[in-house]
Amino acid sequence: MSFRVKYGLSVFVVLAILAMAAGFAAGEDEEGFEVSARSFVIMDAKTGKILLALNPQLFLPPASTLKVMTALSVVEHLKMDDKVSVSARAAAAPASKIGIKPGETYTVRELLYALLLSSANDGARALAEKVSGSEAAFAHQLTQEVRQWGAYRTTLATANGLPADNQYSTAQDLALMLRRAMNNPDLAKIMATKYYTIQGGRELRNHNRFLFTTPLAVGGKTGYTRASKHTYVGMFKNGDQEIIVAMMGSTKKWADLRPLIEKGFELAGKPIAKLPPAEEKLWFAKSSSGKARVSKSKRKRRAKVVMGAATSAPSKKRPAIKKKSRNSP
Repeated sequence: MSFRVKYGLSVFVVLAILAMAAGFAAGEDEEGFEVSARSFVIMDAKTGKILLALNPQLFLPPASTLKVMTALSVVEHLKMDDKVSVSARAAAAPASKIGIKPGETYTVRELLYALLLSSANDGARALAEKVSGSEAAFAHQLTQEVRQWGAYRTTLATANGLPADNQYSTAQDLALMLRRAMNNPDLAKIMATKYYTIQGGRELRNHNRFLFTTPLAVGGKTGYTRASKHTYVGMFKNGDQEIIVAMMGSTKKWADLRPLIEKGFELAGKPIAKLPPAEEKLWFAKSSSGKARVSKSKRKRRAKVVMGAATSAPSKKRPAIKKKSRNSP
C-alpha cells in the first residue's frame, strides 16, 4: 500500500501515515528513532520509490549537497580532460576551498574530484564559469536543467551552495539528483573515492566519513552552513539492495543518519546490524610520508542516537552547536 501525502499537512499527520505504510506505529516499536533533521527521504535507489520520509518537499537551503547538481551539469557540457582556467573570482571563493590560484589551469576531472571530495567552493566557481561564462548564468541554467531531470522544487543561485537569496531544494529533490548522478560512471567513481591527488601533489580527502567506517557506503555528499545546518545525501548498498538517504536541517549529522540507514534497509527487506557511532571517533592524521590515514580518537565523545517513538518529533532541547565556517562540509 502506498500513500500520496500532500504538502501542508502537519508533521504529525504525515509521520503517522508514513509510519503505518512502513508497518509500524507510534509506541509500537521500542527501537524506533528520533532525529533532529527537519526533513529526510529514504529512497529505494533502483526503483525510486520513497520508503520513508519526513517533510520530503519542504523548501530548505541545500548547502554543499548542491554540488551534486553542479557536477551533473558539468559532465553534460564538458569533457573530463577539458582544461579550466581559474579566474580571480573563482580563486576568491570562501572556504571550504582547495586554494586554486588565478591563472592556474586544471582539468575538469581534477576540479570534479575537488568539488565532490573536498567540497571546493573555488573549484565549483571555476567549473561554473567554464560552462556558462559566470556563476550567476550557470545557476540559472542549472535550475532549468535540474527541473527537467525531476527536481521540480529546486531553485539555485550559486554553483557551490554558499548562502544566497532564493536558493532552496528539498530532500526528495536531493535524493532524485543523487540517483541520477550515481548512474553516471564518472560521478559514481568520484564519489566512491576516499583520496585523490591533483597537480602539485595536493591530496584531496572525501568528507563523506561513511566511506571510512562502513562497507555499506557507496558515495554521497555532505553540506553545512549556519542557515542550512547539516545536509547530506548518500547511497548505501547491502547485497543487491541499494538505498538513498537525503537529509536536511540536521543538528546531529552522523547521529541522525545512522538510524535512517538502518531503517532504510529494514524497510527494503535487507536489515542490518546497528551501526556503531564510528564517524564521531575519526580523525585524520598526516603520516611521515604525507599520506592521510584514518585513526580512532582516544578521546571519549558524547555522540549517540536519541531513541524514541518512530513518529514523534524531537522532544529534547537541541544541543548547542559550535560555531563553524559559513560553508564547512
